[in-house]
Amino acid sequence: MFVGAVLLVLAVVPAINLNAGIWQKNDGQEWWSESVLYNFDFALPFLSRFFYPHGISTNPDQVFIGKEDWLYLGEEYGKTITGVRRGATVEDERVAGVIGRATASWNRWLNHNGISMFRVMLGPDKATIYPEFLPDWAQPAAATATDTLLANVKRGLYVDTRPALRTAKSKFSESLYYKTDTHWNSLGAWVAFQAFEMDIARAEPGLRLLSEKDVRVLGVNQRQGGDLAKFLRLKETLRDNEVVIDIISDRPIETKQYDFETGRLKRSGGNPQVHTAQRPLLVKSEQALNQKRVLWLRDSFGTAMAPFMAVTFSETLQLHYDAANPELFARLVNSFKPDYVFITVVERGARRKRFGSLPPLISASGKPEILSQQP
Repeated sequence: MFVGAVLLVLAVVPAINLNAGIWQKNDGQEWWSESVLYNFDFALPFLSRFFYPHGISTNPDQVFIGKEDWLYLGEEYGKTITGVRRGATVEDERVAGVIGRATASWNRWLNHNGISMFRVMLGPDKATIYPEFLPDWAQPAAATATDTLLANVKRGLYVDTRPALRTAKSKFSESLYYKTDTHWNSLGAWVAFQAFEMDIARAEPGLRLLSEKDVRVLGVNQRQGGDLAKFLRLKETLRDNEVVIDIISDRPIETKQYDFETGRLKRSGGNPQVHTAQRPLLVKSEQALNQKRVLWLRDSFGTAMAPFMAVTFSETLQLHYDAANPELFARLVNSFKPDYVFITVVERGARRKRFGSLPPLISASGKPEILSQQP
């Protein structure tokens, strides 16, 4: 019977893949190759649906299943599970020292080039804000690598949004992060942005800020699963909550998005979320609270925060920090001439090699320390 079942599978699987035209979707693969004929990807959604209720992930390197259907990022991304469980290490201390010195060097370089304020905002990992839904085997250590990083950077340069988000958990009935996605939602982004703007206002007392009365929760809508659900091939199956935020303003914000290098208008109207840009993207909002220019290096944690930035600052030049090597970073500072430079980085990415890079002139004249390759 077993042999018969195996032979049936060997006959049926190629037929399914050929009928689905798998080879047409993968350049360079012929229909008769084993990777096409015996590709089991079509079965993964069915396997996930079977194992998911039992808390078993079919893709544990990318996602694991917590309590009450909360999904968390797996080990493949920055060794997130190991980092949470083990706490800070000697290597974390060394990396933090390198990043701390590099950040201080950038601060001096930016001040020398007329930038009045430089800040790095940390966007906490979901496990940091919602550890109670982690599996028992993945409970976090008391002292973390992030604590070590913050202890080694110049006071005032980093804005730690963890306390504000932890406090807000008990204030709002709505979640601050998606259950099936790695990111904070619009409410979580607002809580973090408010903590950030209050911090920078201490350095720039004249800044006009959004207040709690300017932002309200309109309701909660249903949406399909997020990026973590996609890893399980359950994006269309799992549901999540979308917290709908309204920014109240006497002067509605209408944004225009331009390719900074060509000047081409890419989009206009409204104040939408802005996905991460791999080319410099200039967002203009003439009715903003402050007529200030911001160079904003960011990752996907800036997506839900973009509307708040557009309300607060009239021009934000946005680019993913991985696309901004030191030379391009310096060139954008010199050509755009921002008032402020901000970086928004998710917690698990804050100790990456990129943040140990020194400004161009310092790199040319000194001997910068080298970070080991961070996962």
